[in-house]
Amino acid sequence: MASAGPTIPARAFEQILGALEASISAGELAAGDRLAPERDLAARYGVTRTSVREAIRVLEAMGIVSVRRGAEHGVVLLQEPGNAFQPVLRLLVALRHVSLDDAIEFRVMVESGAARRLAADGGGAELAGLLEAMEAPGVPQADFHALDATFHVTLVRTAGNALLDLVEDAVDGLLRKIVTDVARIAWDWDAVRPRLITEHRAIHDAIVAGDGDRAAALVTEHVRYWGHRVKGGQEPAPQTTIQDRTGVDWR
Repeated sequence: MASAGPTIPARAFEQILGALEASISAGELAAGDRLAPERDLAARYGVTRTSVREAIRVLEAMGIVSVRRGAEHGVVLLQEPGNAFQPVLRLLVALRHVSLDDAIEFRVMVESGAARRLAADGGGAELAGLLEAMEAPGVPQADFHALDATFHVTLVRTAGNALLDLVEDAVDGLLRKIVTDVARIAWDWDAVRPRLITEHRAIHDAIVAGDGDRAAALVTEHVRYWGHRVKGGQEPAPQTTIQDRTGVDWR
């Protein structure tokens, strides 16, 4: 029988990561707990302190631990996770491993589902204050984009799925950075802003009205429109006609 080839041994810091994961899964460690001192971890796992530091740096980059210095020094498992998806996703897109089209369509799937869920659950109240801030006269463009991003993250977050929340935050962060860069250079903001306000208002109103299908369709159109603007292409043909309170047809 042919050999499967040599087994590549795990690096020391990977052994530590695996052991810590096992301790967390077994309930021996929980969020908020402080890890043992560096020298104790090195002795426990039979590795150098350099390997322990490398493992801790990886955990910190993943948003799993916080490294405290000073009187309260030590390594603590975070109560609220960081989001390691954002830098990873940016690199994957930059390396062409994940296309911008894929990121846009992923947002469509996540946010349309979240909108449908909120409509069914009688949600949407959390979005009202953001809309009022976006609609306020004289809002600087950069502030509008920040409110826009918060609207979408809040849409998913209030649907109640922590994993979707983290992934949506990463995808949204990537697209908003590109959108902001392009908008400052090439957009006719006076023309774009009213459309975006109308689209956000329509999404909110459909959710509050309990019309999940319409809310999902409006989210789909909005996210795809935004994505095509980012890419500098032509506007996609809308799937749903959006009208503001004055009857303006944005299709």
